[in-house]
Amino acid sequence: MKLTREVCAALLSVVACLSGCLASPPAESRPAGTLLIVGGGLDDDTRPIYERLVELASARGPARIVIATAATGPQEEEALDKTEALRVWAPGANVSVIRRETSTEESVAAIDGATAMLFTGGDQKRITERYRAGDGDSPEWLAMQRLLARGGVIAGCSAGDAMMGQEMLLGGSSAAALGLPRAPETGEEPPELGPQLGPGMRFLPWAITDSHFFERDRVGRLVAALERSGVRLGLGVGEDGCVEVDLATGEVRGIGISESLLVDVAHLERDGAALRGALARVIARGDRVSLRERLAARPRRPQAPAGTPREIPIVEPGQNRQLASWRLFRCATQPDAPPQRLALGTWQVIAWPAGEGDVAFDLEPCSKAETR
Repeated sequence: MKLTREVCAALLSVVACLSGCLASPPAESRPAGTLLIVGGGLDDDTRPIYERLVELASARGPARIVIATAATGPQEEEALDKTEALRVWAPGANVSVIRRETSTEESVAAIDGATAMLFTGGDQKRITERYRAGDGDSPEWLAMQRLLARGGVIAGCSAGDAMMGQEMLLGGSSAAALGLPRAPETGEEPPELGPQLGPGMRFLPWAITDSHFFERDRVGRLVAALERSGVRLGLGVGEDGCVEVDLATGEVRGIGISESLLVDVAHLERDGAALRGALARVIARGDRVSLRERLAARPRRPQAPAGTPREIPIVEPGQNRQLASWRLFRCATQPDAPPQRLALGTWQVIAWPAGEGDVAFDLEPCSKAETR
């Protein structure tokens, strides 16, 4: 049979359409679900975070929440604590616990029946060793992927925060991550220098996460980790802070009462021992920012600050000391603010307004006189 030019064109159009359909992943295989990344201090009365966890877990029917205690040393204590907290905020929810010792068969069955998971704190390496040994896809991890694919939620506190990304921080201080040893008079064994990184749980594709962020002055180690890994974005979450990540859209929303920090190293430059040109954005409760849009855009290169930096004071001990890093970035968000400086032993942060809600900052070694 001889085909006319019109028939041939129609057939080619159908083939092109089918090829396009095959090239696009089916809707059910695209990233879905939600992450709740909690910086630490998830006490029983942390209402906004628990309420949001329960709301997400109940979005498609009765809440069925699995607590995973793999990271925690005293697992029984943490399992009881989090179970009792969830009974306060979700009296009708079905709450179960999987421990490090729980068999693969039982763990997979629990996850496949869940609408939400909550990873407790401790040591993030225990989580990956249990569920992604050798950076491989275990049956439990595949069940977690199915949980997200059906619109479920995975929440993590402290260690459960740190394990979220493709890469994760294993530990260490900011000074050590920046390659700066502790002051010699401490008498402690010299720490391992450079950022300590390893494969994470691979739930969050766009950023490296860090916990206890402001309280433990971890901006230095997060920036060092971003430089080493080649990942552009970092999410530092403070204690009692929480960010919600919609995996379908890449949108981040502030949930907890404490604030978090989105770090962007698009223009980061190394200057000897210093790291210059980082950008940050404070994420308060209710704030929204798209990680996908941030990565697609190219922010303005920050200009060197003008004027003498204002010193951020530290008073020992207490909350003033713990939140000095937060005050530095919060003060630098003001459009007309002078540069802000915070000295933290062997290193310092200098931050200044960068426009459009961003803060620019440099990380530098302190002078020898200042470290004495």
